[in-house]
Amino acid sequence: MFDVIVLGGGAAGFFCAIHISEHNPALKVAILEKSMNTLAKVKISGGGRCNVAHADFEPSALVSNYPRGEKELLGPFHVFSTENTIDFFEKRGIQIKTESDGRMFPASNSSQTIIDCFEKEIEVKGIALIKETPVIEIEPIYMGQKKSIHKWKLKTTKQSYECSKLVICTGSSPKVWRMLETLGHSVIPPVPS
Repeated sequence: MFDVIVLGGGAAGFFCAIHISEHNPALKVAILEKSMNTLAKVKISGGGRCNVAHADFEPSALVSNYPRGEKELLGPFHVFSTENTIDFFEKRGIQIKTESDGRMFPASNSSQTIIDCFEKEIEVKGIALIKETPVIEIEPIYMGQKKSIHKWKLKTTKQSYECSKLVICTGSSPKVWRMLETLGHSVIPPVPS
């Protein structure tokens, strides 16, 4: 039983799990990843250099890069901005450089720098990383007469896991989208940002 399970072992999943653990170290947190490799897109992003952010420091400018959700993202970008992203890495000893076109990379010019940072952080924080474990069903467990969700059960190809809170960071996974639709969520066809 975990307090929080983050579904998806990419950059968003690692970043999310690290921040949850950082803000509440008492929580038992796990990242559940379907494949053997985590952070695979980080490895290849920016031609292997990892494009960490873009030098848009004003939330109103940053949201203009999103074809949908511009209004919805304005508030969150005021809470956590490009500056916060840079600060996160610099506090961990990673210098970020800005190129003339606004793209931001680790000064090392290697995505491995970011991967090593994420992997070290989950180890230091005691976040469990469970790989090669595809989820086949997400089941809410209700308290009482289906009044509120008490916890979540994730059935995988290997075993089941339970958690109090579930965060979905699987990106463009139609299989997960279908699972979410069975729980009553609507999925809007995605577009690139």
